[in-house]
Amino acid sequence: MRFRSNGFTLVELMVTIAVLAILLAIAAPSFSDTAERRALQGAADSVVAVIGAAKSEAAKRNALVKVDFKAVGTGFCVGAGVVATPSAAGCDCSSTTCPLGSFPSNGNELRNVKLTEAAKFGSATSFVIDPRTGMLSDESTAGSVKLEVPRGYGLEIKVNAMGRARQCAPSGRKALPGMEAC
Repeated sequence: MRFRSNGFTLVELMVTIAVLAILLAIAAPSFSDTAERRALQGAADSVVAVIGAAKSEAAKRNALVKVDFKAVGTGFCVGAGVVATPSAAGCDCSSTTCPLGSFPSNGNELRNVKLTEAAKFGSATSFVIDPRTGMLSDESTAGSVKLEVPRGYGLEIKVNAMGRARQCAPSGRKALPGMEAC
């Protein structure tokens, strides 16, 4: 009489684990790629949200609001604060929390997202929103900021003279799915 077991043999378990390891090795880069794309899109959405909040606060407070971009280490920050004149110093998001909004609130939110190059708004890295019109106080400060992640994906946020921020795919970088070219 033969003894019959209801379980799996060691060889069957080892083959199953080997197949799962191979599938995981194939899928892991795809997961990392997806995570980086989501981090880039999330950072861009947060920057656009800070710009939108700055426009709203300018109208609500009837005051000039300055939006500043700063490179910080390998990352960046964006912050908005009320200013008395367009030439006044704005909120330094690298050392303080900005009263009208900032991103990131901590370095963990960036997840390898960094500036491709310094933000360009005219000859500065900031722009001021006029409370009466909701537009940039100086049309020549319309510009953009470019973000990237290590796997080569890039995204550009353009702010026009009307103060409208839009996202697009810069040339020379891999585009996020569904993103129009700049």
